[in-house]
Amino acid sequence: MTGPEVVSEHLGVAIIIPAYNEASYVGNTISSIPNNIDLVILIDDGSTDSTANIAKNSFQNNNRVLLGDSISKPNYLIINQERKGVGAAVSKGLKEILELDYKNILNNSFPSKKEWIVVIMDADGQMDSEDLPELIKPLISNSADHVKGNRVGLKGMPKSRKFGSFLLKILMRFASGYPQINDTQCGYRAIKLEMIRSWNFNGFWNDFGYTNWWLLESGRRSFRLKEVPVKSIYNNKKSKLKVRYFLPTVSLLIFRKLWSRGWDWYVRGKGTESKSLRLIISFLWFSSIISIFSITLLKSHWLINLLFSFISLITIKSLDDKESERRLNSGKYPLIN
Repeated sequence: MTGPEVVSEHLGVAIIIPAYNEASYVGNTISSIPNNIDLVILIDDGSTDSTANIAKNSFQNNNRVLLGDSISKPNYLIINQERKGVGAAVSKGLKEILELDYKNILNNSFPSKKEWIVVIMDADGQMDSEDLPELIKPLISNSADHVKGNRVGLKGMPKSRKFGSFLLKILMRFASGYPQINDTQCGYRAIKLEMIRSWNFNGFWNDFGYTNWWLLESGRRSFRLKEVPVKSIYNNKKSKLKVRYFLPTVSLLIFRKLWSRGWDWYVRGKGTESKSLRLIISFLWFSSIISIFSITLLKSHWLINLLFSFISLITIKSLDDKESERRLNSGKYPLIN
């Protein structure tokens, strides 16, 4: 398909598709990708069905050629790995882009492309390729380093996932450094290659929840993020995500990353200009933690301690939101390397 115009003569776009047992959907997903997308990389995460074969046939049926076989033509690449999880598949795809860039394979295969954008699109047919132009527009205008989808009209989403998404949104607004974020779980995103070049993949979250890990680490370093509305498509496919396992593990991840960001921003002062702000937030943070733990010890004063902790956390949230906005509008990206 020709699809919407999303690229220019000098801008390359590569799409990474993580896939695990998506034989029923991967063909249609590939066919929906506009043929003016330069490169599509499918990461087969240890599928036990015919995902890889169907993907290969679909690429060829849509006039894509294997990367390296032709210059300036729509290319594809299929990479197989042992089953490690969707996060590990995305990480593998991002590292593959870096390798292709480092070895000048991107430049040799697409000599006219001077800049690159990388898009993450799931193989399950729940991400609409018609949203691609809006997804990459903030990157073209240089108003963001990465852009993610904000799903609208969640009709068809299971109630348990809706509740989990709402809870995680509240936690992520507190922890991520992006106080206005809405849809923390949407994996549909576009990223500047420059951001990927400076990314630290140590500790990359291998399974579901990698979207949270990415946002938390990106927020800690103060990369610019924008959300754009994307369509939500929910078919009859049963989700592989197990909410009862997912929520506790990701909540623990959020707490660890919140601590890491607070330590870097306010204790070590990385990128934070106001010493008084660092002192106030550090004092309130540690004193509120002590106050919470002392509730069980000082039973006669538990209400005072609880009230102090509550007021402290509300104050911290307000001050932290303002510091987050300052950093994101500072003109320096990222503030932490």
